[in-house]
Amino acid sequence: MPTATTTYTKTASLPLKATLIPPSPPPISSLPPPTTTKTAAAHPQTSHAQAATLRSLYARAARAFVLRDVSLTSSLLHSAFALLHAPVIGVGAGDGGEGGGMEEWRRKWDILRITFESTVYASPPPPSSSSSSSGSGSGAGDGYPEALRAMMTESPQALATSIYTRSLALFTPSHPHPHSSISGSGSGSGSGTFQKQKSMQVLNAAYLPTQVLTTLVYSCLKIDAPDVGRVVIEDWLARREPRYSSSVDGGEEEGREGEGEGGYAKVLDLYVLHVLPKLEQWDYAKEFLDYESELPQDRRE
Repeated sequence: MPTATTTYTKTASLPLKATLIPPSPPPISSLPPPTTTKTAAAHPQTSHAQAATLRSLYARAARAFVLRDVSLTSSLLHSAFALLHAPVIGVGAGDGGEGGGMEEWRRKWDILRITFESTVYASPPPPSSSSSSSGSGSGAGDGYPEALRAMMTESPQALATSIYTRSLALFTPSHPHPHSSISGSGSGSGSGTFQKQKSMQVLNAAYLPTQVLTTLVYSCLKIDAPDVGRVVIEDWLARREPRYSSSVDGGEEEGREGEGEGGYAKVLDLYVLHVLPKLEQWDYAKEFLDYESELPQDRRE
């Protein structure tokens, strides 16, 4: 399978109405970019096989999460995200450069990841329940996997920022570097020649599905990081121009537009009724609605 090395470039968060917004949390430009190597699915058959694996893992992970089996849920999430990657524009066919409905599984797994991490952080289950099924207790005291133990020591703002950055990296398409193709011989699969390409990715909140965006904001509220929730929403509002995502495959953008009509109103509900009040920005919430022009008048009232 071809591999693609991804370089992330940080982007600045621009409020929708800069002249109205009082001092706010650090913009997305201050968020540390993840440094990972993404593998692009160049063949539709590979994507279909991965989607089948993700479907099977998801049923088990969702059940483990409901049963509060922390170790098993964490293990299944780790296995799933080894198969998930950001779409690469121009590679393969289908949604965002691949086939097999990977966009759907990207969304489902990321929502599960966000919900799982914020739930464990906000209300960790008893240690015994996290190791009863998997037997993965390490004797370190709490029986959690090491990554989760490290997560529990982070501040709410640090964790919310990390969760958000990983979502951005998962959904923002990367562009193959125009001068980085390397030809070679396929091995082991009889697939013939392949190309290894370095890819470039500029993190962009406009690519976040509305369901993922709202889950991110709810998680920020759950772990008491409403300031990061505000950054998430304002970054998305500043970048949601309809044609901003024109480089994405038409079918995918069409689905995102269809989701977005009601999605925009839901995001504003979260922003005005939950996030800003939590930050005691009552006056700004009212002023924001006075200038907002997309919602129907009765909805704004």
